[in-house]
Amino acid sequence: MPDPAAEFIAQVDRAPAAARPPNWEHVKALMARRAPAVGEPAPDFELPTVDGRSRIRRSTFAPGRPLVLNFGSFT
Repeated sequence: MPDPAAEFIAQVDRAPAAARPPNWEHVKALMARRAPAVGEPAPDFELPTVDGRSRIRRSTFAPGRPLVLNFGSFT
């Protein structure tokens, strides 16, 4: 089965530079990373709080405890 991320990366790479996102090289590097296997620790990351005033880093939020990320709509 083809990798959808690799196909998307190739498609955007073929586009003219002016049509690519301004931070494309950074986005491409993130998309090309291997996903963690089940049971493997998640890579460290940082996300803004809902109000945008501060940021939370995975490695410092409840260290040693399981962390669940839920992406979706609550409406």
